[in-house]
Amino acid sequence: MRVCFYGTDEEITQLCERPVLALLGPLRSQLVLAFELFNVRVTTDPYGSLFRLCADLSEVEGSNP
Repeated sequence: MRVCFYGTDEEITQLCERPVLALLGPLRSQLVLAFELFNVRVTTDPYGSLFRLCADLSEVEGSNP
């Protein structure tokens, strides 16, 4: 799955420092799933105030008990 996050320099740096992300399902009805980021690419917003991180997500094995 391909995702994009928009944020400030600090927010994108924090995201890049985490090897695994935990995501909740809609309305918290699903269990938390863990995903690993790979093929990460960071670009600047055309307006220069935000950055965009694009990455592929891969579900971590055994993350859904």
